[in-house]
Amino acid sequence: MNIKQKLYQWLQETSFREVTLSVDLLVTGYIFYIYLSRMYYASAEELASTVWLSGVLLEIIIYSVVLMVLSYIVLAFVSDDELNQPMDVREKQINLVGYKYSAIILQTGVILAMVQYGIEKQAEIILFEPIPHLPLHILLVAFLTAELAHYGVQLYKGRTGDIYG
Repeated sequence: MNIKQKLYQWLQETSFREVTLSVDLLVTGYIFYIYLSRMYYASAEELASTVWLSGVLLEIIIYSVVLMVLSYIVLAFVSDDELNQPMDVREKQINLVGYKYSAIILQTGVILAMVQYGIEKQAEIILFEPIPHLPLHILLVAFLTAELAHYGVQLYKGRTGDIYG
């Protein structure tokens, strides 16, 4: 069985909501990878430059919009009008559980960014060398991690059926 047949079989066995969540998870993971690779390979001068940072953030936003739009167009062609069907009670509950975990991660990230901002304003270095614009990076990583958790938890809960655990 070649890869094309395996992919076709997986698409036939998997619900459309799971395929949509999988595509969203992969797109978000790719965007996170792009961001982390840009930060990892950046020089100290680039990290301190607001022009460079603005360019990276604009690139991430453009990739996000383009990839999500393209994935929804492809999914609309593949689906049998399943995008317009409302979620059932089980899917709504799984969606809420995903939002719960993503909200916890995002709230933690916002608190950490606020604490880091306060530390930077007082010019105290507690644990690590100061990274320029660190509160912004903390917020962006928290947002992307929350999105990954949202999609991942929904996929996991949908597969296992363990909604309340």
